[in-house]
Amino acid sequence: MSPDLTQAAVLAPGFAEPYWLPADYWDLSIPVYLFLAVVAGGGFLTGASASLLGSRTDADADGLEGELARWGFLVAVVGAAGAGLAVLSHLAVIHRALLFPIYLTNFGSWITIGTWILVLLAVVAVLSLAFEVFGEEAADQDGASLFPRTIVAKLGLLETIDSLVDRVRPSETVLTGLYVVGGVLALGTVYTGFELAIVETVPLWNMPVVVPAAFLLTGLASGVGLTVAVTALFEREVDSVLGGYAVVTGLCSGIGLAVVWYGWTGIATSDAPAAAASSVALSEGSLAVGSWLVVVGLAVGLLAGLVVGGAALVDRRVPALERAAVPALVGSFGLLVVGSLALRIVLLLAAQQDPVVVVG
Repeated sequence: MSPDLTQAAVLAPGFAEPYWLPADYWDLSIPVYLFLAVVAGGGFLTGASASLLGSRTDADADGLEGELARWGFLVAVVGAAGAGLAVLSHLAVIHRALLFPIYLTNFGSWITIGTWILVLLAVVAVLSLAFEVFGEEAADQDGASLFPRTIVAKLGLLETIDSLVDRVRPSETVLTGLYVVGGVLALGTVYTGFELAIVETVPLWNMPVVVPAAFLLTGLASGVGLTVAVTALFEREVDSVLGGYAVVTGLCSGIGLAVVWYGWTGIATSDAPAAAASSVALSEGSLAVGSWLVVVGLAVGLLAGLVVGGAALVDRRVPALERAAVPALVGSFGLLVVGSLALRIVLLLAAQQDPVVVVG
C-alpha cells in the first residue's frame, strides 16, 4: 500500500555537500486512503455510541440519537469504501489486494495488519448500518438518514431485506458486543500513522508517537465532526446530544493540534539535513499554505466544538447562537475535514529521506 520511498542525492560541481533532490511524488490516492480509513473509525464510534445512548433513553424523546447513529454508520461505510477504492486505484496488480488473505500473510507488517483492520471495520459497519436502517422497527422511523431504504425500495428489494434483517437481528447484548468489536477496530485505524512512523530514514515520519497520535486524533475528529455536521444540516437543529458530540470533536481537534505542534517543533530543531529540508518545505515552500490550512482547520474545529457544542450541551438558549449553530458547525467541521486531509498531504509531499545515496 505504501509507495516507493527511494531518493538520491548527487555531488554537483561546486557543491561541498550533497545536493538534495526532491522526494518522489506520491499521488493523492495515498493521503486520501490514510485519511478516510480513520474517518470511517470516527463515524463508527459516533454511530455505535449514539445507538447505545438511544437504546437506553426514552424511545419517545426528541433527541437526535437515532439520526446521529444512522449517519455515523453511513460515514463509516462510505469512509471505509473510499479508503479501499483509493488503495485499489494506486495498485498495479489489483487482484492481489482483492485476494489479500492469500497474499498478505506477514502479520508483522503494518500493511497487513491495517488491511485486516480496514476490511473488518467495513464489514462491522455494514452490518451495524443494516440493523439501523432496515427491519420493521426502522420502517416506522423518519429522517434523511434513512435514504438507503429508498434506494433499496427502487430496486424492489425492500420487503425482502426488511424481513431478512428482522430474522437475523441479534439481541441487544450481541449487538453491543458487535459495537465493542467495531470500536476496537475503529481505534485500530491508528495503524495509518504507524505505516509512516516505521520509516526510519524519513525524520518527518519517524516519530512513533507523534505521527500515529496525530493521524488518529485528527481523523477521529473529522469522522465525528462530519457525522455531527451532516446530522445538523438535515435536521436544522443542534440539541444537547449533538452538542456533546461537537464538544468531543473540539477536544480531539485541540489535542491533535497540540500533537502536531509538538512534532513540528521537533522537526524544526532537528540537526538532520532531511529534517531541515522538510522544515523549510513546510514553512517557506509551496507547502506552507497547506501547513497553515492544517493549523486553521484544527483550531477552528476546536473553537466551534467547544463554544457552539458547549452551549448546546448545557442548553443555553441564546437566540443568536441558536440561529448560528447549524451553519457554524457545518462550516467549521467542514474546514476541519479539509485541514485533516491536508495534514496527510503535506506530510507525504514534504518528506525527505536521510541517509541518501551519494553518487560521486
